[in-house]
Amino acid sequence: MENTENLTQLLREYGYPEESIRRFLKDTEHISYEMAKKRIMPYQDITAERD
Repeated sequence: MENTENLTQLLREYGYPEESIRRFLKDTEHISYEMAKKRIMPYQDITAERD
């Protein structure tokens, strides 16, 4: 549970929308916290190239 809270906080700090946070947590529920953390990139970096 603590890992979920940590990931949620990290995703919020990176600017992810709540819908994306829920989807990410569901998609990564079967992998370790460290593995999930490595998949996270700041949301602005991901969307920077979009028009």
